[in-house]
Amino acid sequence: MKLPIVSMGLRRPLEIEETPVTAPFWQGLQDGEFLLSTCNECGRSSFPPKAICPSCHHQDFHWAPSSGIGVIYSLTRIQNSPPIYGLLTPTTLAIVDLEDSIRLLCRVLPGPKPAEAGSPCQLVITKHPEGWYFGTRLL
Repeated sequence: MKLPIVSMGLRRPLEIEETPVTAPFWQGLQDGEFLLSTCNECGRSSFPPKAICPSCHHQDFHWAPSSGIGVIYSLTRIQNSPPIYGLLTPTTLAIVDLEDSIRLLCRVLPGPKPAEAGSPCQLVITKHPEGWYFGTRLL
């Protein structure tokens, strides 16, 4: 499923380290997809991408696109951050439970209503001057 792409004009919130294991994930973001490494043995999807299945420890996996649909499990509002993090503050970070049985942390993009626990959301791909990342917005 292709996800919405939002041009941010800001630096990515974190530096990334692209490895042979994670390269398909970062390429997927550029292609409009949030890819999950999915074990060919037991079928479990995992994030962040891993070379070994956290359930059955097999090393044979494929990449499956996430629907990006989820619910905010928990969130926090950051008012100030040390300059080393380079975050635009204030910002809201949320733990999101995807319908793909994945739980992840991401930035909530500003919208017309405030985010709260239990809010339905969708992942979005964020385009930054130095590359790609992801966040979420309320549905």
